[in-house]
This record gives sequence, structure tokens and C-alpha cells, in this order.
Amino acid sequence: MKDLQPLSFEQHKTFGYTEKYGSEYGHQVGAVMILPNEFAKAQREYPILFRKDSETGRFLPVVLLGFEEHENLFLNESATWGARYIPLAVRQGPFLIGLQQQEAEQRLAIYADLNDSRIQQNATPALFNADGNASATLNEIREILSARHKGSESLEPMIEAFLKYNLLERVILEIGLSHGATIKFDAGYTVHIENLMALENDAVVALHKSGFLSLAYNVADSVNNIQRLIDIKNAKMK
Repeated sequence: MKDLQPLSFEQHKTFGYTEKYGSEYGHQVGAVMILPNEFAKAQREYPILFRKDSETGRFLPVVLLGFEEHENLFLNESATWGARYIPLAVRQGPFLIGLQQQEAEQRLAIYADLNDSRIQQNATPALFNADGNASATLNEIREILSARHKGSESLEPMIEAFLKYNLLERVILEIGLSHGATIKFDAGYTVHIENLMALENDAVVALHKSGFLSLAYNVADSVNNIQRLIDIKNAKMK
């Protein structure tokens, strides 16, 4: 059970946080959600796809980590993540932003799950400096949470624009592995590059002004990273 508490120097001055990755932290998954402000960096490492919720019909962008539901090819046994860019949803760890009642008003505060094993008393790096100010670690966590909040603001408008211009297409992969097995994989949706390049001038201008044109190309270009995933999977199977 989680023990979410708003962080304060008075109550948590002795606590530290160690950034680690592993199945025990929910990281053994085949895909993880990302936000539009991550696309430029994420497309250098992962295939960016869109998954459609079967109940709501809502599209959400994810980075593909493996070809099975519980397969993360970037997760290493040494509790590290084998890529230069780690999605914000992963780096957020056991922290979130919430409202805290302070006297007569509510203020935003960072909450932490104190039952998460990555948070320990007398551990380093610490969450607070001796003078009571947030440490570099806590400030970095605050930046990650802030970036997620900012990215969420453009998520729905981006999806609406991609659907308006018919830019999403279904992706079914049939992958042959080095040991002879074949995987047929329903990956989700990607950007239809032909439709993207055939857009009318007014559509191109509208997408460019909204900042979504470059994001569409990020998604389309990221498909090349599927081969990287295949190579990693083949190497792990040797």
C-alpha cells in the first residue's frame, strides 16, 4: 500500500532518494506513455506510437519498449535503463504533484510514496539540504513533474489535429527473429507519412503554428527504431 505524504523539511529532512529501475517498480512493461514535449528526444531512442483505449476511444502516445506486454528491452539487471533518454513517466518515480492545505489556502506540493524502497532515511542523495532548502535531487524531481504537467497541456490538441488531418494509421508488425521465430505484433498507430507529405498548404501552416508539424515528423521518423528493438531482442536471446 502506498503512503503518499507531502514533502517538508520538518518531517522528511533525513530522507534520500536513489533513482533505480526494475520490475519491482513497475518498469517491466512493453510500452510507456510519453507527452508531446518529449517527442524530439524520445524519437532518437524509441519507436513512438499511439495506443487507442478500447473503451474511451482516446489516443495516447507511447514509446515502444518491447514486443510483449511485460517485456522492456531497455531494462538492465543492474537497475539501470539502457538508453540515453528515459521517459518522464519513468523518471517521475514515486513522486507526484498534489494540493496541500496550508492555513487558509491550498498550494501545490510534491508528494512522495514513502513505502517505495527507493526512498530511505539517511540515504544519499538527500531530498533536502541541511539549511532546509530543496536539494539538487528534489529540484530535479520538481522539474520532471513540471515538464509532465506542461506536456499534458498540449496532448489533446495534438491528438485532435492529427485526427483532423487523417495522420494516424494502424501498424501491424511481422518480425522475424534470429533464432527463427516470428512475432506478429499489433503495435498501435503511427503517423501516415504519405498523408503528412500530401497536406495542403493551409494545413501545413496550421500544424506548424501549433507546433504539431515537427511532432508528426518525430513520430514518423521514430519508426526506424523498431529495427533497434529487434537487434536488442536478438542480442538478449543469444
